[in-house]
Amino acid sequence: MPQAKTRANPLFLRDEDLRQALELLFYAYRDFTAEPDAILAKYGFGRAHHRVIYFVGRNRGITVSALLGILKITKQSLSRVLGQLLDEGFIEQKTDPQ
Repeated sequence: MPQAKTRANPLFLRDEDLRQALELLFYAYRDFTAEPDAILAKYGFGRAHHRVIYFVGRNRGITVSALLGILKITKQSLSRVLGQLLDEGFIEQKTDPQ
């Protein structure tokens, strides 16, 4: 009779292991975002601006409604960010011809 394989217990990590893993994620995220944050700061922008530029660049012709759905932010927040990006010439706004 074949021997059944035992599965690893998914709860094998101890509290200290979890804390260390969370700290490593924090440090990695901090180091990953430091340089882009510095570049954005030169323009007076933050991460919300970066996300909008990214998704507008990846989805030409994206609607405000679609951006709201992707970013999960309020209309007021998106309006502020879009206004700044439009004023600075980083994005263009076009009216749907239909």
